[in-house]
Amino acid sequence: MKKSRKTIAAAAAALTVLLAGTGAVWNSFAAREIVLEFAMFNGSNWDVAIQDSYPVIDEAIRIFEEEHPGVRIHYDSGIPKDEYSEWLSRRMLDDSTPDVMMILDQDFSRFAELGMLENLDVRMQEDVSFEREAYYQTALDAGRILNGQYALPMETVPYLMFVNKTLLNDENVRMPSEDYTFSDLYAICRRVTRDTDGDGQLDQFGIYKYTWLDAAFSNGAELFSADGTKCDFTSRNLIEAIRFVKSLNALNKNQKVTQETFDSGKVAFMPLSLAEYRTYKSYPYKIKKYTSFQWDVLPMPKGPSGDNVSIVDSLNVGISSRSRHKELAWEFLKLLTGDERVQMKVFEYMPSASVLRDVTESEQAETIIETNLDVGEDKTIDGAFISKTITAGRIKPKFAAYQEAVQLADGEILKLYDEDADLDNAMRLIQRKVQSFIDK
Repeated sequence: MKKSRKTIAAAAAALTVLLAGTGAVWNSFAAREIVLEFAMFNGSNWDVAIQDSYPVIDEAIRIFEEEHPGVRIHYDSGIPKDEYSEWLSRRMLDDSTPDVMMILDQDFSRFAELGMLENLDVRMQEDVSFEREAYYQTALDAGRILNGQYALPMETVPYLMFVNKTLLNDENVRMPSEDYTFSDLYAICRRVTRDTDGDGQLDQFGIYKYTWLDAAFSNGAELFSADGTKCDFTSRNLIEAIRFVKSLNALNKNQKVTQETFDSGKVAFMPLSLAEYRTYKSYPYKIKKYTSFQWDVLPMPKGPSGDNVSIVDSLNVGISSRSRHKELAWEFLKLLTGDERVQMKVFEYMPSASVLRDVTESEQAETIIETNLDVGEDKTIDGAFISKTITAGRIKPKFAAYQEAVQLADGEILKLYDEDADLDNAMRLIQRKVQSFIDK
């Protein structure tokens, strides 16, 4: 009996040691934190000056780490945007791709085609907490390529037409309505373009920085197929747009219109991105040269075959297909792009709009806009207008050669402004050049 008791006691002691050891091993595993790597660049995606781009990310990290004990988000700070693409590519080559990453437009298609980005379609469909309808569809579409969703938008920026209201008032010209047309814009530009001091030289102009591409987007022109393998530079919609911009330029009689001309109050219209507008209107980057005149804002003019639509750009964020923590990466991606607390920080600290309709149209967003106004200054833009413009907007194609193909076309089309060439024949030649470039 004694032997049996001793055996039981020894077994119990051994079991205690074993359990204690198991507990120590378990505690050791539990104590190990998971580190998610996040890749970002410093500054604004739209190349405007901002005070600090980190408060948004730091707030998102604070919320995420509080809600996910044992998980830490790490990012390298101070990477300039113009060095970010090379830095991120090196990380991919070194097999140290960050789990979650900001993606520049110039890299998006390449990363997706190389299989470096996780396809998010299944997660978006199966995750009941993901609210697709909360996002602007235009912003979401910016993250689609290869017939899949490979990124979600974190910020979005429409392009708008800014109007020198003081100049129009001085010329007894009424402010156009939001559904104004190519013809309306031309008529105003023709009326205000003149020599105001009698020296024989034009010194007041209708418009600056408005391009054939702006006109093409708002005249329904489709320059490229969805996959980027075909181009169409001979369509009636595009030729109408180019002819319109050429007629606007002809009003200037070969005199050069510059940014300084607009700044001095001598130009009626100029396209600007929302990022440029919010930077100019936000402390401490107020541009005092703009305070000599009042301005207002409109969507882009619609062509005979189009509508009052603008280009909408978005900053995309994606997940690495090589991440070992894809579930956590997805949760962090949702927080960055779909959480109203984080997106309100985006609206507050960044010169863009939130990708969530409820945030951009919120009273808090209105307060942020009003806070940036000078004393006595009229509010020219609000959340409802921003939201409407984003909703109606169009995105640029995302294939890899897009920017270079457009630059090639731009160089050829600019030559046509000063030539009396047959536009249809000229565009057929440009069509061949661009298509040959794409086919290489």
